[in-house]
Amino acid sequence: MPFLAFAMAACPAGQLSPVRAIEDLELAISAAEAGLPDIYWRQSPAQWARRKAEARTAMARVTNEEEFFRALSPLLRGIGEGHLSVARSEGMNCRYRETAQLFPLDLLWRDEGAFVTAGYGGAADVPVGSQLLSVGGQGHKAMLEEMARVSAHDGDNRTGVMRDRLGRGYAAVRWWMRGNERDYAVRLKLSDGRIVARWLAPVPFSARPAPPEDPAPVATLRWVNVDTAYLYVPTFSNKRYRAAGADYRATVQAIFEQIAARGTKNLILDLRDNGGGSEPNESILLSYLIEEPFRKYASVRSRSNRLRVTSLSGKVFEQEIYDADELRTVEAAPNGDLLRIDAPPEGLMTRWERARPVFKGRLVVLAGGYTFSGGAELASMLRATNRGLFVGEEVGGTHGGNTSGYKWELTLPNSGMEIGIPLLAFRFTWPEPHPNHGAMPDCFVQPRVGEVRVTKDAAYDVALRALSRAWAAPSRTVCQ
Repeated sequence: MPFLAFAMAACPAGQLSPVRAIEDLELAISAAEAGLPDIYWRQSPAQWARRKAEARTAMARVTNEEEFFRALSPLLRGIGEGHLSVARSEGMNCRYRETAQLFPLDLLWRDEGAFVTAGYGGAADVPVGSQLLSVGGQGHKAMLEEMARVSAHDGDNRTGVMRDRLGRGYAAVRWWMRGNERDYAVRLKLSDGRIVARWLAPVPFSARPAPPEDPAPVATLRWVNVDTAYLYVPTFSNKRYRAAGADYRATVQAIFEQIAARGTKNLILDLRDNGGGSEPNESILLSYLIEEPFRKYASVRSRSNRLRVTSLSGKVFEQEIYDADELRTVEAAPNGDLLRIDAPPEGLMTRWERARPVFKGRLVVLAGGYTFSGGAELASMLRATNRGLFVGEEVGGTHGGNTSGYKWELTLPNSGMEIGIPLLAFRFTWPEPHPNHGAMPDCFVQPRVGEVRVTKDAAYDVALRALSRAWAAPSRTVCQ
């Protein structure tokens, strides 16, 4: 108990009055409505109005930062723009680390349910691979929706939420939304089919090991056999490449020269860890897979260049989207919005320069919920042009585009929460066959408990089997 008392004293109490909470809420609403080029791209006006009313009602009962977050995050996450960020205050993060009592199971999420990957404390004996049927009577679909209320996601996509909340993610979300709980009534389905009921005790934050580090950022190539290469591209971030002492463009050029020199006939492109990075790196990679450049964006739009909102207490928040040089690359629309001009170096095309050499053999693309932002853009361009057989699950970013690029970062003055409003709407030229969802696979394969990339990897195995068959154009018939 002395340690707990010290930890509580070391973290701010996080008290927040309704008046101050309302000021922060209204500031967040004003910034979203002022900054987003189309706040109704992924939601309807009625949905936005309903969530605003719900959040405003909740503010009258707020007494602390946690309660404020529980109202703010669902309001903003429901917009369906995955690049919109909602960061918890330093005090809330401190209390989570030092005082939180957490759900004791780590989980892998699949469409059909949640599966145990690890247990802690009194739950350490729960068999790995057991299916978690319910917690406190709440089934996996309701748990997934609760995670979506506080997790970044594009449109109605849920595979991104499932991958982002892998492992300890549900435990964190449950505490953010509910606080400390005395115990958890769970129902589990064991590997032999038996269904058991258990009461599980919570565990402290320190009970779990540190999360694994991100994979090394630089793309790697290896040969599966004489005809087939495997290319792993975990990021498009120039910053991460520079930190690793590498250059993205030079790396990609060298890789495709190796592919050409070996006379490679088949290529497996793994984008499952690729959450994007730096524009236009996704189009640079595309130019080595599709020879002819084409127009990818119907438009790149922002609001007028100077954004300004005022809080209820009169504090002014301003943002300039483009600097003087960048303003030469846009033109005003009739409504005052700014539209990117279709001219080099960026414009609306995939790429203005042609790459050499271009790989023209058979392509299999591994993609899933982690495939987001620029990674999702590359997946969408390949899917829209029917370049490659897609293996995996729904891509984490919406197929028709996203709002990303520059961001308006605001710290809400009373709660300390930080929000980031993305400012550029990138709309592709093609429609979304499944509105508000990502590109869909030809061969549907979701991760399984205990998988290890390539060495024990269901999607990779399906890709190899597909390439062992004779086909030229991608088709679901080769998935079996």
